[in-house]
Amino acid sequence: MQTLHKKAISHPHQHHRLLSALLASLLCNTMIVLALLTCIVLRAFSIQAKVVDSFEECKAFFYKNTEPEGMDQNAKKICQMYEGGGPYYYATLYSVPHRIPLYSAYTLDPACSSTPGATCKNKWHVEPQISQPQNPTDHMVLEKDSDENIIKGNQAISSDYNDTGYDHGHLKPNSFQCGTGRTATCTLTNAAQIDLCFYCIHWSKWENTLKKLLKGLANDNATVYIVTGTVPSATERIPQKGASGDTERVAVPSHIWTAVCYKHHTDDTKTFSFSYMGRNQPAEPGISLMRVSNLNDRLSELYHKFIKIFVDDCGEDNKLNMIKESFQKLINLPVNQGVQMSPDVQNTLGAVKRAISSDSTSSTINVTLRTVTAGLGFDSMQEYYNVTEELKAFSGSACLITHAKPLVIHAEHKKREGSESSDAVECLLVPEKQKTAADGSHCSSISDSAESCQCTTEGETKPCCSFPCLYSKRLKGYRCYSGQVQIPCSPPYSVITYKGERCLDDYPCATYGYDYYWCWTGSLPHNWDYCSPPLWHSKAKSGKYCRSNHACAKYGSEHKWCYTDNKDSWDRCCSSDDCHSAVNDQICRSDHLCGYYGYSYLWCYTDNRGNWDYCCKDCH
Repeated sequence: MQTLHKKAISHPHQHHRLLSALLASLLCNTMIVLALLTCIVLRAFSIQAKVVDSFEECKAFFYKNTEPEGMDQNAKKICQMYEGGGPYYYATLYSVPHRIPLYSAYTLDPACSSTPGATCKNKWHVEPQISQPQNPTDHMVLEKDSDENIIKGNQAISSDYNDTGYDHGHLKPNSFQCGTGRTATCTLTNAAQIDLCFYCIHWSKWENTLKKLLKGLANDNATVYIVTGTVPSATERIPQKGASGDTERVAVPSHIWTAVCYKHHTDDTKTFSFSYMGRNQPAEPGISLMRVSNLNDRLSELYHKFIKIFVDDCGEDNKLNMIKESFQKLINLPVNQGVQMSPDVQNTLGAVKRAISSDSTSSTINVTLRTVTAGLGFDSMQEYYNVTEELKAFSGSACLITHAKPLVIHAEHKKREGSESSDAVECLLVPEKQKTAADGSHCSSISDSAESCQCTTEGETKPCCSFPCLYSKRLKGYRCYSGQVQIPCSPPYSVITYKGERCLDDYPCATYGYDYYWCWTGSLPHNWDYCSPPLWHSKAKSGKYCRSNHACAKYGSEHKWCYTDNKDSWDRCCSSDDCHSAVNDQICRSDHLCGYYGYSYLWCYTDNRGNWDYCCKDCH
């Protein structure tokens, strides 16, 4: 193993290699099967919808007759109604480039809120005028009766969902209405690609909780306006590569959100609003309850533009405690769940608050909080990753790892603040957007425009990130937008090397133009070392996960490797824990996923010429 730790004085230049791994289909547990068996199949009806230039005809579904501000103005506006010239049932904004709805706006029919939902299997409809604007057919038709080759030009079709782990997710839930109104939700223009496990295990609970809450508040003097929407992922699309037919046509939502406005018509003190949002993934989706103004801020970050759902946020400061208690009771959230502060921090914060509010403080003195420095502790690297990705996306803050192993417990401490597990992580909260290039290099100047972000550094020009550097599951790597162009990037994530040595404060771990992560540890230009890359699910070919503070990388060796325990046991490894990743950054053939295939080790074919290599996850 000594050769693995040997490193050259200068860095060998190597090009970035991007993994184009396929996403494995997600397997769901028995809860999903039971949930699906309770569904009731609808009779087949025809649905009518109208593609319009404005929502004037169906503005009644929007609070104060005003649609959300800031959404794509080129998206198609649809007033959804049932066949026969009946009333409109909801309004939808549909994105043709993404082939998914951006939102559906609707109201709750209290009389229907107690009835269960139903499936639309084999009853899905499509909108001819979305794919052919001049088509005289101004109503939806059954998908099975339409020309698939024409429809799929601008819309998703049911076959796009095959073998992906995603299902048709109603933005307007069909259980929020009954009769023909429920049937009107069975259209692909109201369906987004929602992870089946995410919906059945997580999101459906929030929908049911919302129904129960609003049913209990039903009042002839009030109207409930609801908007449920998506955030199209910039990197995740279906069908996946390797599937038959056209691939990667349809954007998968990275997040799903709902905003609720309870408008009382005679007493504004009884008007209130709230919202919730979660990541479209089966494990730890992070669904959280928030003010509508906070949702606006989060959507503005994710969409990279100003978003406002309700024109005046609809009395968002009213009844927040009542809403929180209702959701906590119905979905069993811990009442005291939240940020935990150490006693020292609590005492300091309390002292500051008392000083500011003290009678002795002159009313003419203004106290302004200018900077906040925070040290965060997490029980595991996975928790660190989930929280810090949200911090980057929503607040532009990064948390640099300062400790990736347990702290020493002193004898005088009865209880350590934080976890004693071998996976514990501590980090320092800092602003992410600084004068750095996408690879972490320092910039003497930055030019950031709508077209691109350019960094001048040491006589050369490098691209920089206009928005946070986030992990792409599909590409198995980090990406950001430089203006309108998506580029590889090196996220700020750590100030310690893979051996635990501290990096120089101005040189945190990054790629700095190379194909590995490293940092300066002392006087320039010779004192440097490798960093453990920000890969939170790397795995050894033995099937064991890499140690959390020693992810899969070369560390100066010819092949990628990692430690798998605290006894320095090591093995060659894969950068990602999925059915398609092989060692040496290779990809398993789509028809030959990782497995044992009668041998004592995991392997797969990597091309059609019989070449093979080790892989890291048994998918058979």
